[in-house]
Amino acid sequence: MMKKFLLVVTILATIASSAFAAKKIGAFKAAALDGKPHDEAIFQQASLTMFNVWGTFCPPCLHEMPDLGRLAKEMAPEGVQIIGLLYDWFDMTGSRSETQIQKAQNLVERTGADYLHLLLDDGLAQYLGDFSAIPQTFFVNGRGEIVGEVTGARSAAQWREIIREMLAKPK
Repeated sequence: MMKKFLLVVTILATIASSAFAAKKIGAFKAAALDGKPHDEAIFQQASLTMFNVWGTFCPPCLHEMPDLGRLAKEMAPEGVQIIGLLYDWFDMTGSRSETQIQKAQNLVERTGADYLHLLLDDGLAQYLGDFSAIPQTFFVNGRGEIVGEVTGARSAAQWREIIREMLAKPK
């Protein structure tokens, strides 16, 4: 009975993994905190991109940012880039809020998370799907395919292990 259960779990995990791996981030344009535009070509700059959705109101997000700043430097030689996606960059009307963006820039500086941070807009969010909590992290290969997703904050050691697992996945 246990072998049958494990077989079913393995098959379902394989199906879910295959379906998940096929999800591709298409064309988008997103501004960085400094206003510079970026698009889907950003994925070609690394074999693995770690998209970390965060908010200025989120203590777990802010807690992990110093570790992510160090990991960004540490993992770059292995072809990994970390990009923050700011969730709360708008005001109550849905318009760009310079106050919120300045707050985010101050938090990035204070936490040492000096990697690229983009404003999470509808153009990019449509590819990431619905998520109910932040931080939410998506791993994207050099072809723009989402190859993994993690909900919640992690320690540097945990992120390092997850990144290595992502790098070890078949290309």
